[in-house]
Amino acid sequence: MGEAATRIWEWAGAAGGSLALAFIVLLAAALGALTAMFVGAAVVVLERFARQARRLRSALAVGAGFALAAALVAIDVAVPGALADRAELARTLPASFAGAAAVVALAMAVSWLGLRHIGPRALGIAALVAIAAGVALAVPLPPLAWFGLAERELFGAVGRGLLGALVAGVGLGLAPLGAAGLLDARGSAEWFIAVRYLVAKRRQTFISVITSICVAGVAAGVWLIITVLSVMNGFERTWRDEIIGHRAHFTVQSGLGPFGDYEKVLEHVLAAPGVAAASPYVQAEGMVRGEGGEIVGVRVQGIDPSRIGEVTDLRHDLMAGSLDGLLPAVDGKSKRDPGIVIGDQLANALGLHVGDALLVVSPFGGPPTPLGPAPRLSRFQVAGIFRSTLFQYEEVVTYVSLAAAQDFRRSGDVVDGIEVRTTDFYRSARIAASVQQQLGFPFFTRDWKEFFPAFFQALKTERIMMFVLLTMIMVVAAFAIVVTLVMMIMEKSGDIAILKAMGARDAAIERIFAIEGALIGLVGTAIGVVAGIAVTTRLDWIQRQVEAVTGIDALPASVYQGISQLPAELDFVQIAVVVAIAMSLALGGTLIPSRQGARLDPVEALRYE
Repeated sequence: MGEAATRIWEWAGAAGGSLALAFIVLLAAALGALTAMFVGAAVVVLERFARQARRLRSALAVGAGFALAAALVAIDVAVPGALADRAELARTLPASFAGAAAVVALAMAVSWLGLRHIGPRALGIAALVAIAAGVALAVPLPPLAWFGLAERELFGAVGRGLLGALVAGVGLGLAPLGAAGLLDARGSAEWFIAVRYLVAKRRQTFISVITSICVAGVAAGVWLIITVLSVMNGFERTWRDEIIGHRAHFTVQSGLGPFGDYEKVLEHVLAAPGVAAASPYVQAEGMVRGEGGEIVGVRVQGIDPSRIGEVTDLRHDLMAGSLDGLLPAVDGKSKRDPGIVIGDQLANALGLHVGDALLVVSPFGGPPTPLGPAPRLSRFQVAGIFRSTLFQYEEVVTYVSLAAAQDFRRSGDVVDGIEVRTTDFYRSARIAASVQQQLGFPFFTRDWKEFFPAFFQALKTERIMMFVLLTMIMVVAAFAIVVTLVMMIMEKSGDIAILKAMGARDAAIERIFAIEGALIGLVGTAIGVVAGIAVTTRLDWIQRQVEAVTGIDALPASVYQGISQLPAELDFVQIAVVVAIAMSLALGGTLIPSRQGARLDPVEALRYE
């Protein structure tokens, strides 16, 4: 009986896993189909607006705006943080704007020529095919996934290129023309009717309420995505700066282990372009014993006190004492224990202050015993205490001089590596590669991102998942736009029939409801962007008010690695992506209702009027 129950349970578990996998696959397929549908519909709607672009002035103004946005995004991607530096922005913006303007002008010209030879149906089908082919090649999906690694890399490159060409063609060519066409539509009959329909009369108040809900849904989605991503960017920046402050931008190490003649290697590193400062280091493992007999495992890091302040932020992190306490006595006669700098958490755990004695235990190097080498004790004097927002450093890392670390490890005049600070930590990987090539074998370099790859990958994954989940708010708002326009068409069927009886073409009816959806998306997106930026820049004030009202510490420093206030960092590339997604959903949601209204039969609509 027990064996049968076990088998049933195993079969149930296997069936449950298969159902879960099938559900995930179906969900991914549904999201892919939904994305393709909205993007393809948005392309068709943009094509409708682009064909109405008549004034050169409007096209030039909109094109300049898109070129400026593209230039700012390109600067932010190429030189992160340049948008916050006015001098750097003033230096790079003219050239970037000129290049972006040329690309946008070329894309708009190609799109304009393409619209003269490609019909709406062919354009929509081409967009869907390009999306499907690009995704299938970039992932890649079966049966392409059954090929070898080289073939899959080739398929991925082709797929990414196809998707990039589609995004560039639509975003830099068709979208500016569509925006210019929407701008030229002001004052037309379609614009007048669309605005009147959005601002309904008393007996149609329900439609106005639904329209307001659609605007609020789009605004809420944009607002929440910008705020949440900015907070996650702030946490990543805080932890990244803390990690970089303790680990430098990259390290130079030898594949053969500790190496001597490090002063010569240090000269070569300092002479490399992009290197700002460098300092040798030695690492050792040990245990510290407090006055009460407490034993704590630590990492003993030997540093050059005269150089480490230019490479890391240790000197600025000191809350008591000084790095000068690590230097040997000037007269060379006074005998005192070597200095050691410990973290605030370790000092509190052991009850230590500056000037106290500290025993560091080395697990190797002591006198031989029948059970093996005995531990060796070294006596140090606390020369400083540092504080970090990463408690792992405060609890584990200790600093001594190079000579003290070499004596503690009994390794001679050798070092484990050289810590290097660059002029731009975003370019540290390229500078490290140049240094490695210059030094040659057996030296290699490790960038700061390689020390905590899982940590930064987890932050990236969380940000992507939050982005996808919060985008569902805008998807719901897009469906609400579809429902609103369908209800409006049903309510205004008589008006549409009269317009068609008076000679209005199907394209004009489609533009009326496309303008409505575009206005809902524009207003909602604008409100969401303004609200997201405003809330992000005032998060500290909002946190203080929430804590004052509730009496609860919203961000305990003991839980969030010493961070007591919500950090935030606006990313203009992310904001541009959010705006593009919001407008794609809003425009894509107008295609089906607008075509339904355009195909309305005037005779049937007016039969019972």
